[in-house]
Amino acid sequence: MKTIVVGVILAVSACLAGNAVSIGPETSSEYNAQWNLFRQGEVRCDRVGQNCYGCNDDTTLYYTGTAINLAGYDGVRMNIVYMQDAADDGDYCQLWLAGEDHYYYNLVHTFENSEDVCSLDLMLDGYYGVRDLGIKFEWVSDGSGVDRGFRVYSIAITGVSWGEGDYTTIFTWDASDDVTGHQSIGIDWMLFHANMNCLSYKYTADADSQGWWAIDNVQLMADGESVLPLQGGGYGIEEFENGGWYQDRHGLPGGWETDSDHRTGDMYSLNWQCDSAAHSGWQYEAETITPWVALSGANEVGVDFDTWFHPVGAGESASLGLYGSGSYERTMYLEFFDDFKDWHTFDYGSNVTETSWGAIKAGF
Repeated sequence: MKTIVVGVILAVSACLAGNAVSIGPETSSEYNAQWNLFRQGEVRCDRVGQNCYGCNDDTTLYYTGTAINLAGYDGVRMNIVYMQDAADDGDYCQLWLAGEDHYYYNLVHTFENSEDVCSLDLMLDGYYGVRDLGIKFEWVSDGSGVDRGFRVYSIAITGVSWGEGDYTTIFTWDASDDVTGHQSIGIDWMLFHANMNCLSYKYTADADSQGWWAIDNVQLMADGESVLPLQGGGYGIEEFENGGWYQDRHGLPGGWETDSDHRTGDMYSLNWQCDSAAHSGWQYEAETITPWVALSGANEVGVDFDTWFHPVGAGESASLGLYGSGSYERTMYLEFFDDFKDWHTFDYGSNVTETSWGAIKAGF
């Protein structure tokens, strides 16, 4: 009997210390965080019982509706309108996505507390071409509880293709410039409206030109953070060692290519270049375009890159521009949560035990 009493005391102490251990599925109670359609247009993950110590929950909300097809788009954005009010740092909601195989979900975003309703834009770079996107929201609570919990109001997934959007010129070098070295150019944040955007490097030359434009080490920064998707994966400085971006030749010969014959400064090896000298007598208008990004919430946006623009003919120019997807975006999926029929929940957590300290969630 003494052994059993000691075991109970140890289990209660562990729970109060916030170290409760999940023991598998349990019947939902007022002490569990639960996903529910609170009202039309608002899904909540919250808890009715507010006096439960060591609230150890793991509850998920899965999308089970018609397949969401991202194929055919070169830029895909996911917008989520939400609010989160967690009790402490151990309580949070996460967004997980999966490709065709819904057995393997990847963590995409961990939501932060917010006093008001927020709008989150995510570029789904790693999921272009997926024909059956998996979506999972997971609430994790290992601390004192969910407080008001997590609320999601709408989800929208939109796409855009290359060659679409509204173009704005940011900076132009003409035949009177011979620009060599590092460039740091600020971009008016007002240009980044509530849509997707991509940068454009355009080289134009007349039929008698023998010049070139080479760029390397391109980095797009938003509020001090690198946001440019790289050819080799991840975000940071594009070095063009794996080829280049999408390009449009506008029906003219020539184009951008990876080479090393025009390099200077920090352009140590392969770079991305457009060289009219390779085709004497040809007229050029070759444009290379970065991957799409969503920067509508950024206050400071700038692009850094190393370059060598060497014009020879009077008709040569190099320009940096911006495309905004605007009305060209097409909606692939839109959810305002009129009902819960396309979603399924799984709830896990610890058992609830009544003690002299109140209700405690723990496994014994």
